[in-house]
Amino acid sequence: MSNFITPNELLACLDEVIILDARGYQDYKKGHIKGSYAVDLNKDLTGPLGEHGGRHPLPDMERLAHTFESYGITRDSKVVVYDSWLFLAGRLWWMLRYMGLTDVRVLSGGIERWVKEGHDLTKEPTPLPTEPSVFNYELQTHMVMSRDEVLKASESGDHVIIDARAPFRYDGSQVDTMDGMTGHIPGAVNHFYESGYTVDGPKSVKDLEAEYYNEIYQNRPVVTYCGSGVTACNALLTMSEVGLESALYVGSSSDWVTYDGFPLNTGVETLN
Repeated sequence: MSNFITPNELLACLDEVIILDARGYQDYKKGHIKGSYAVDLNKDLTGPLGEHGGRHPLPDMERLAHTFESYGITRDSKVVVYDSWLFLAGRLWWMLRYMGLTDVRVLSGGIERWVKEGHDLTKEPTPLPTEPSVFNYELQTHMVMSRDEVLKASESGDHVIIDARAPFRYDGSQVDTMDGMTGHIPGAVNHFYESGYTVDGPKSVKDLEAEYYNEIYQNRPVVTYCGSGVTACNALLTMSEVGLESALYVGSSSDWVTYDGFPLNTGVETLN
């Protein structure tokens, strides 16, 4: 099953899925797909900031589960996620998968394509279910790697490390004023998350296979990072389309730079 669903496909199964709007509460109020519920990156999908952990550490999972329960989500739910194409949908898709859901799809082209194809929006909030569900989530711990694990992988070469940031941030050709990481984790190769998409959705499986050709045939586990564990999830989405599963370094570069003497390479690296 694809990780994506088109607007017309969603229209045909509105009564069978729970729809989540990843743009946040403010954009939700301005207009959303009827029947959807809002989820906010900073309020719902991010925990308290600390010395380490990056700009978007994982939230309290029990609290997030209660939010999902208020929307009627269970382990067996079919969920569709959308955003303003494309930024936040991947993180919400990944969080749901991390909590054990298996039927989670992202609306191709986001809310823009939904509107472009003539489908309506509403400003009326979706009523919550009368009774919350019971979401017996189970964290898929293999889907994350810590800073220490990524450091070890960088030193040993036993993982493929993918940097999903823009090329100029990866290779250090421009100073990184966001996180102070001008360059990349040693050994990492670059696949900018946007390269897997068009304005209407993901590229074809054939094109994605070409994008990740070397990684697919490495026969090594994969870990992916970005600036703060948000846009890397969009890369994980397209990797998954071609059967390439990757762990996420949640803290990513905004965590990496908080440790003394953090190793850093510039330029472009390729896989051996």
